[in-house]
Amino acid sequence: MYPILFKIGNFPVKSYWAFMALGFLIGGIIVYLETKNKNLDLHKARNLILITIISAFIGSRLSYVVLNFNSYQKDLLRIFQFWKGGFSWQGGFIVAFLITFFLVLKNNKENLGKWCDCYVLGILIGHSIGRIGCFLNGCCYGITTNIPWAIKNPSLGDNLLRHPTQLYESLSYLLIFFLLIYYSQKTKLKNGSLFFIGVILHSLARFIIEYLRYNEDFIYQGKMWFTTLSYAQLTALIIIGISLFILLKINCKKIILNNLLIAKKNPN
Repeated sequence: MYPILFKIGNFPVKSYWAFMALGFLIGGIIVYLETKNKNLDLHKARNLILITIISAFIGSRLSYVVLNFNSYQKDLLRIFQFWKGGFSWQGGFIVAFLITFFLVLKNNKENLGKWCDCYVLGILIGHSIGRIGCFLNGCCYGITTNIPWAIKNPSLGDNLLRHPTQLYESLSYLLIFFLLIYYSQKTKLKNGSLFFIGVILHSLARFIIEYLRYNEDFIYQGKMWFTTLSYAQLTALIIIGISLFILLKINCKKIILNNLLIAKKNPN
């Protein structure tokens, strides 16, 4: 673990915040380049990227506080002490998606699917970078194990070997990032499809890795590892279900329209 990257005078630059900022920066650049490639309004893209970053930051903080309110109810001022950590990526994603897309783009009659596709690669690479910060900071750590690549977390002081779940997530999102690039170049997709494919794969990766991540709060904890369900897993399942429904709706509509056109051209 390496929680402090370096110091500027007496000011410590923490790895968690440095990689979070880097993730937002690189992710924003990717989104900007994608909007440019799709000939979308670059001025609007810059504004939307800023709105997305702010809403994601606030949403991830608020969702974490809601899920862990018992830790804050005796001292509500701690809710605003975000620099001490405490963020939920899923909450940030949901809030940013609702605010950025439905409230901003939909009200302006924009092509929602096209804009979504511009964002998905930025989200994946940004989250992949951010998880490296979690790894260096020592948070979001895994359960104990004896696998060859297991690591110790000095911040816990227990000298136990654990799954590097932060790196599992980082590598998973990076792999999905390259898979989507490859898939989008090989296949003609309906607008919005790439986004929801990426969201499904991202949530599926989070659902699986959650079994290896240390957690004390479960919605249901069974006798076997696969019979447990955490809040993050439930959220992932909901996101997968909604995204799969929209993905099928987008593409089934296209298939139905194509079949109708074919039938119209060939009535016999």
